[in-house]
Amino acid sequence: MNRILQAAAFGIVLGLCTGCAGIREAGQPMLGVGSTVRLHTALVVPERRWSVYLQDSKPQRLATIDESRGYCELKVHGPKPTAQHIAPGVFIVTSARRRLDRTAAREIRIASIGALANTGFERRYRAYESEMSLSGADDIRAFTCTVLQEAGLGRYMTLAEARSVVGDVLSLQPASAVGVEQ
Repeated sequence: MNRILQAAAFGIVLGLCTGCAGIREAGQPMLGVGSTVRLHTALVVPERRWSVYLQDSKPQRLATIDESRGYCELKVHGPKPTAQHIAPGVFIVTSARRRLDRTAAREIRIASIGALANTGFERRYRAYESEMSLSGADDIRAFTCTVLQEAGLGRYMTLAEARSVVGDVLSLQPASAVGVEQ
């Protein structure tokens, strides 16, 4: 009888944990359909590159991005042999989604001493990504904001965090304030 109660309790706890994870992933995107992304300054996508990365309120090269902090990127339709110029303009969000990029997961082993030595304790991090498809220009395909968080405990970037990442380069205006995590 005791094992049956233990199994039932384990099932309930597992069900609650699974439900919470589903809620975390099912939340509203940072910018919904109909929202606008306004580019204030012209940007250049280097040759043979797919994106312009934004962090610390300015465009950055991929090599200079600190992945431990949030960053955003404007994605173009593909790499070209010459640099691509993105003119200022207003872009409309046509679709939005959130996803966990499990390919970005990495193991971090924690060093320990004494009784905890060699316990094999490890942490996994995942990229929590908000992706918005954009219309209004032929050269821009999508706008994404990514933050690296501990797997299972992480969260997506909020609109306020995204605004601080892109600074004056972009303005992010939700179509509606209802359900938007500021």
